[in-house]
Amino acid sequence: MPARAQQHIAQFKALQSQPKTYAVTKIDQAIVIDGRDQEAAWRSAPWTDLFVDIQGEAMPAPAYQTRAKMTWDNEHLYIYAQLTEPHIWGNLVNHDDIIYHNNDFEVFIKPNIHQSEYYELEVNVLNTIFDLLLSKPYRFGGNALTHWDLKGLKSAVYLEGTLNNADDTDQYWSVEMAIPFQSLRPYGPKMAPKINDYWQINFSRVQWHHELEKGKYSKKREDGKTKAEENWVWSPIGVINMHFPERWGYIQFVEQAGDKTPALPRYHTISKLAWNIHYLQKLYADQHQVYAHELGILPEYDAFIAPLLNEYEVELLTNSTKKYYSLLLRDKKNHQLTATIDSKGNFDTHF
Repeated sequence: MPARAQQHIAQFKALQSQPKTYAVTKIDQAIVIDGRDQEAAWRSAPWTDLFVDIQGEAMPAPAYQTRAKMTWDNEHLYIYAQLTEPHIWGNLVNHDDIIYHNNDFEVFIKPNIHQSEYYELEVNVLNTIFDLLLSKPYRFGGNALTHWDLKGLKSAVYLEGTLNNADDTDQYWSVEMAIPFQSLRPYGPKMAPKINDYWQINFSRVQWHHELEKGKYSKKREDGKTKAEENWVWSPIGVINMHFPERWGYIQFVEQAGDKTPALPRYHTISKLAWNIHYLQKLYADQHQVYAHELGILPEYDAFIAPLLNEYEVELLTNSTKKYYSLLLRDKKNHQLTATIDSKGNFDTHF
């Protein structure tokens, strides 16, 4: 197998880790958004797993610890994150500055499995916000609507340390957010979740290497270029790209906390099979300039597709030039559980 093809297969295999899950417990008490987690609701909320490298747990562990926790009420999703940081620095102060040019914390939210749009929030140590709505992922021609604002967002940052002071060692900075459900539905009525609903969500920490110039922080440069940033996330993607919403983790809205993290939603396996076929179709097309007209000729068919065909029926259609394909997947026992996907990345599932 040519080296380039082997590299692409390795990239595909990196997309196979199981997404993280988290139970978001409902509360009936007020939370003051001050950047701290002093309320009883926060003390009882479990931490997420520690963040890992965006490419997966096979990569080196992040230099600094990051973790988050969540809760909710009838109006808001609450998020608290704590980022260990011996050097707290930042300089972007205008709303909708490109905040990931500083060290930042990022939230990605996809409330509706049936729709392609999703939301991104970025915040730095100065509590400067960059909020945007994406019509669909960039790789499928999606647009970032940067003029969109998350109405009613409350956020605060707390520093256990000093800002932009290179003469001391800091401890951490923390972010607290109250995200209104009402504002996460640009095309219809209020988008409040119901008990046991699942949303897709992920968190990212962008961390720049730094150096000091005349006692001030700046991004580190090597060979005349800015050294690439680190990307640490809650649920690993497999590639250095957060805009793979199908690879994010899942949160489940629950009434009371349980002892275990929630199971993956019942549509996850059929969804993952659909996306795996999509990834493999892309690899096939990169090599042959057309899409495969049958599943059996796709790379890695025996390992990643065939074992699931006892559970799922798959109908594959291509047009006459094989430049377009569409898929219908159906659970053999529960015909109401289906998934569809095509070469343009249009995906949906019903259950």
